[in-house]
Amino acid sequence: MLRIITLVLVLAASSSAFADPGTPLERDDLRRALKEQRKINLARFHDYRRHKVYPHNTYRPGLLNVWKDENDHLCAVATLVHLDGKDALVDQIAASENFVKTADLTGGPLVDWMLTSGFTQEEIVMIQAPTDEDIAQEERARRREERRDQARLAKLYKSVETTLATERVADAGLELATARLAERPELAAALLAKFPAR
Repeated sequence: MLRIITLVLVLAASSSAFADPGTPLERDDLRRALKEQRKINLARFHDYRRHKVYPHNTYRPGLLNVWKDENDHLCAVATLVHLDGKDALVDQIAASENFVKTADLTGGPLVDWMLTSGFTQEEIVMIQAPTDEDIAQEERARRREERRDQARLAKLYKSVETTLATERVADAGLELATARLAERPELAAALLAKFPAR
């Protein structure tokens, strides 16, 4: 929901700063063409989402933008670029910037494609997963899990320490450890040398 509100605010702010590309007729033609392209790309995105063949991050822990994975599965944006007939661009990005984040781009062929896609760059960022917000949420969840794990281990270790310190457990443990070590004379000798009898 926050992403949608942010997008609406960004679009509202940027629309007032829009530079008119020419006559009203040219602007209307551009808008009409972008609307048609948007319709095509939205249908392609719908098919992509429904088919559920997405790239997998096998590269490093955590969330990561993967343009093309080891099984040649493309991310949503790469798929849209591919379906637009721009396979050379898809392959070039996979080879040189496989973890590209569309939010960080300010120029180049992918930005040119975004400008003609019928979507804004902000909308393309929404399509590309994970977003910065997703990564931040995962990081917060990871830190929460680490804190829970630390608390769990601290509680467990306190219980183990208390158990090991009890006389009954210590006596039983030492009896068993003595019997086992006695079967390995070389190890027993090394330990006795470390702690000689007084």
